[in-house]
Amino acid sequence: MTSGAGSAAPTDADAIAAAVRTAPAVAALHAGGLRPVVTLLPGRRVDGVQVTDERVTVSVVVAQGVPITALTDQVRARVAPLAGGRPVDVHVADLQLAAEEQPALPPGPSA
Repeated sequence: MTSGAGSAAPTDADAIAAAVRTAPAVAALHAGGLRPVVTLLPGRRVDGVQVTDERVTVSVVVAQGVPITALTDQVRARVAPLAGGRPVDVHVADLQLAAEEQPALPPGPSA
């Protein structure tokens, strides 16, 4: 697992996570599955955000009924100003159905 801890300041990952959560199409951030998307920081982790020197990756749970293109547009518009010119990859990890309060799949394994 690439933590991105050496490439990103804690505030970068935290700011990106906060920005992603403001997108109406995003139900939640998700730590990924077999390929975790996390930033490891001293004593904690930021699930759903991975910042490296080459790119920013976010993993999300999309709200039901939202077109994927709308989701990616919303996420990229919020993250691009924080990405320092790096490409922003959006990974859709799960779909949250209208009747669900939590994502259908549990987050990836803990570090």
